[in-house]
Amino acid sequence: MSFVAVIILKLKEVSKIKVIGIVGKMGCGKSTISDYMASKLTSSIKLDVDRLAKQIYNDNVDIVRKIANYFGAGTLNLNGTINFKHLGRKVFSDWSEMRKLNDIMFPLIFDEVDNFIKNNSDKEYIIIDAAVLFDAGIDCFCDSIIWVKASKRKRENFIKCKDSDICVEDIRQRIQNQKIKINKEKVNFIVENNLTPESLFEKIDIIISKL
Repeated sequence: MSFVAVIILKLKEVSKIKVIGIVGKMGCGKSTISDYMASKLTSSIKLDVDRLAKQIYNDNVDIVRKIANYFGAGTLNLNGTINFKHLGRKVFSDWSEMRKLNDIMFPLIFDEVDNFIKNNSDKEYIIIDAAVLFDAGIDCFCDSIIWVKASKRKRENFIKCKDSDICVEDIRQRIQNQKIKINKEKVNFIVENNLTPESLFEKIDIIISKL
């Protein structure tokens, strides 16, 4: 066990927080599940790691400058902020470019998740919605991990509903090229999200009863 993992374990023993990680590819329903769990679990709070990453982009001038240097000035809008559509096309079309971005962002994401947990030590449950849960090492914070799966068609439809501006070609490129790490030995629950929202919530209710 690493030094960081030991420290995290000691902190959780003192605070009695239960951290629940929700992992899966884009469009599988992680946000729906994390929102539902946050509404059902008393004294809970959720952390959307995608939003956290965008907040880092918005707040950290050095990171914006580094991304522009790595990926070109086209990744910036005229006002100097990150052009997420342009950056997304670049990294989802070339895995080596994605690795560059991950090398920049993952250490920052890890530190921010650590701070979020410490700053919410009064909660009983912290729900972390993160496709990069294992890739960024955030799994070390989790007491339970839920792996969400869904069909390609369902994921395409969900992404289109969430962002009407994104074209079908970009959706399919992102789905095809997204690679996420899953440590199956650390997964506690697997949820297949291919039917109705009601059936999904029934599955989550069962999981909640076992936490």
